[in-house]
Amino acid sequence: MQELHVHFVNRGYGTDEGYKNVVVESLSICEFTGRPEAVVRSPFGLQDTTLRAQFLDNEWLCDLD
Repeated sequence: MQELHVHFVNRGYGTDEGYKNVVVESLSICEFTGRPEAVVRSPFGLQDTTLRAQFLDNEWLCDLD
């Protein structure tokens, strides 16, 4: 089981949920941006929910918006 340290933000509301270690479901390259992206398990208690994070500005970032 691989984990990533991901920064969770909501740009729409301007909130910062902080950094959390999350389990990686898959890694790939975004066909539109060419950046690495990861599908990760949600750290927010939502069962069977996955989120998408992108590697941006030297960190893994997940925009919840």
